[in-house]
Amino acid sequence: MSKDHEHIKELFDSDRIRAPESLSEENMLAMLNAAEEKQTAGESVSREERNYIPARAKARPSLKRWIAVAAVAVIAVFGISGLRDILTAPPDTTPAGNELYTFKSENEIERLLRSMDSTPRFRLFKPGLGSADEELVEYETEDSGATTGVAGNDAVPKSAETAGHSETYLQVDEVDEADIVKTDGKYIYYVTDSREVVILSAKGGKTRKLSTVGSSGIENYIEDIYVKGDRLITVGTVYRDDSDESSSGIVVYDISDRSKPEVLFDFSQTGSILSSRMVGDCVYLVTNDYVYRGGRTVPMCGSAKELKGLGASDICCVPDPRTTSYIVLSAVDVSSGEQGRSATKAVFGASDQIYCNDRNLYCTSMEWPDDSGAYYTRIVRASLDGLRVKVNATTKVRGSVDSQFSMDERDGYFRIATTSNRAGIDVNNLYVLDSELREAGKVTGFARNESIKAVRYIGDKAYVITYEAIDPLFIIDLSDPASPRIEGEVKIDGFSTLLVPVSKDRLLGIGHATGDNGYGGEYDSGLKLALFDISDPSEPKVLDSKEFKDMSSIAQYDHHALMVNSDEGYFAIPYEVWDYSDIEDSEEEGTEEPEDSFDTGVLLFKAGDSIGPVDRHSLDGSSICRSVYIGDWVYALDADGNAKSFRPSF
Repeated sequence: MSKDHEHIKELFDSDRIRAPESLSEENMLAMLNAAEEKQTAGESVSREERNYIPARAKARPSLKRWIAVAAVAVIAVFGISGLRDILTAPPDTTPAGNELYTFKSENEIERLLRSMDSTPRFRLFKPGLGSADEELVEYETEDSGATTGVAGNDAVPKSAETAGHSETYLQVDEVDEADIVKTDGKYIYYVTDSREVVILSAKGGKTRKLSTVGSSGIENYIEDIYVKGDRLITVGTVYRDDSDESSSGIVVYDISDRSKPEVLFDFSQTGSILSSRMVGDCVYLVTNDYVYRGGRTVPMCGSAKELKGLGASDICCVPDPRTTSYIVLSAVDVSSGEQGRSATKAVFGASDQIYCNDRNLYCTSMEWPDDSGAYYTRIVRASLDGLRVKVNATTKVRGSVDSQFSMDERDGYFRIATTSNRAGIDVNNLYVLDSELREAGKVTGFARNESIKAVRYIGDKAYVITYEAIDPLFIIDLSDPASPRIEGEVKIDGFSTLLVPVSKDRLLGIGHATGDNGYGGEYDSGLKLALFDISDPSEPKVLDSKEFKDMSSIAQYDHHALMVNSDEGYFAIPYEVWDYSDIEDSEEEGTEEPEDSFDTGVLLFKAGDSIGPVDRHSLDGSSICRSVYIGDWVYALDADGNAKSFRPSF
């Protein structure tokens, strides 16, 4: 062994390369001994360790000799430079392509960054996904029988049933989502366009400004908020004087005295905010953190004044990462004391959407693994249990997701709807994955030449809206995860972007009316409401629809703008209308100063067996962004932080 080792060392020296410490005789012997001892004791031996133990090895001297011969063989075949490339290559993750790799050191991360800078780019694995017109990525399927997930949502979200005041419209019950407005029935908390939080008392249609939470030297740009009891949690971007780099974080305020909010503690992490959720006392914050070779290589977290680098053991990597960025996921206990308790994990990869229930958080991002034109959605799952966060699974499916509503988990199965491209034609798919994120079942290739615009899962049914020129609603039966099937469909002009369960037999669609532009295409002609009868899944029907010309609403693309009053049985959304008819008329008449008109307010409506009555409240001022109800009164909030109130006329 010594002679062989000396020969290898001489080869390194002749090429003026310093042999790495990992190839010292002592380290090689230690690695060999450890692998042999594990095998002798009957313990599990890793793939890397098995590489050091030849088949049928009987005696240690022969093993040592084999190691030396193998090293010399590598040099003979690849040369010193080839061996150097092997030693400095990124960590070999998973040729199978569906496992996560946990880094052992920051040096490994630096090697990965170097490899991604090279041309052509080094790939950690090549999954062999096939051509663009292939139906989908094939995975081994297995019915695990696991029941680790949560049940699907009821027909009407519980968050909409709270008596006395409205709550943020949520995708998953008991999983709060940050928004620009919150109310607890006594106070309204609202993020204005100036990124300050205004706290208003509200009673009997009257409001009074109590205080303003702005830049406290910690957080300069507030995006969203949570309210839990006497705690206000702001979510935003932090700009530090001592750094050119911004971070993202939360600040927790004591608001037991609403007129004098006091900072309790803050938490920050590097990267830009993707989204967040609050389950119980924990806020889960997700950021995309871009890094580059020669700069910072690991995510950082801590207080805004003192961020510390994350240890390699808390960072893992997706197979064949497409971008030099991290998904950073932190759990912060907002009920804890002044110091604030938290835990942070990171995944080398990127994300653009998240789905979260009370047990798991899923991040997705698009990937283009080759030049075929095919694209995929990478899925990364983390389990949640208070401050215990564990990134534990990853996979990919063909296509891209439309929004967080494209995803759902029920009875241990994760369901995801995507739009993909097959031979230049858009098609749509729904995959069912088991508790190991292996494919259990699928429906693929439906609604050719169309793309998904809205999805809603209710129990063991998925309701999918696709669109090109008309708006088909597909009902997909998921009661057998191994054999999902399209049960029924119905078509209507325009398309919905938000599907809202009204009852077990009714589904409301909020979206866009469309018209013929005269050139063989469509244009957005206004707001459209559609009411579907889903009592017979095999034959869904359009019960009613209403169009509002030139009207738009934030609720068409942000579900938080929908307000639901289940007690009184009505819905409300903010609206805007720009009327250009005066401009067109004036131009025809040759008037030099044409005028347009602008109207903003809140549109209230009911949805039973039809849509209506409709109660349109026009309100002067800047654009209305949100509305909440407290008791009999509706409070509309504009971009400047002003509150205007009215009583519905139903």
